[in-house]
Amino acid sequence: MVKKHQVTSERSRNLFVNITVVVVFICLMLGFILYLNDNTTNIRRLALENLAEQFSTSVNNAHWQWQGEGRPQIVMLVTYARKLSDNNTLVEKGRKPITMSQQGWPEAEPTSEGCRNIWHMVLDMPMNINGFKVFAEYYDRLKLNNNAVDSVCMYRLSTGPYFEYKVLLGQVSKVRQ
Repeated sequence: MVKKHQVTSERSRNLFVNITVVVVFICLMLGFILYLNDNTTNIRRLALENLAEQFSTSVNNAHWQWQGEGRPQIVMLVTYARKLSDNNTLVEKGRKPITMSQQGWPEAEPTSEGCRNIWHMVLDMPMNINGFKVFAEYYDRLKLNNNAVDSVCMYRLSTGPYFEYKVLLGQVSKVRQ
């Protein structure tokens, strides 16, 4: 009888140890998954912040070029590489035609498709970040609060961060959550 009790006690102890090991393993895996998921979000946010900065720089460059060329309807924005060529001259990376508004800011039709066109004119790149689609949405503030000046193109990932471009003012917001 004592031996039966020892065997039962030994089985209970082994079962408890096995359950404890499984629970600890699951907790470690869950923590690891949450850690990786959080870092992926930060990487996407940092990439979007970088694109917002490039967007803002291109918008401002187009505006100043528009001023310098006598306020034409379209400017050809030329971008250069960060390094000089072997013979110490600027190296052209690309040229982008940009349609400008009367106020001197990149513009397109006041629709979400127009916002996508502005993205392509200003950044000249696909609307994705590390395989995640960037969505462009137009918000007509004239209809919402009777103030057309506040109309924006919002560029966002499917979840989380976004930035806005005020079409009539040429202002690019910081990336928000």
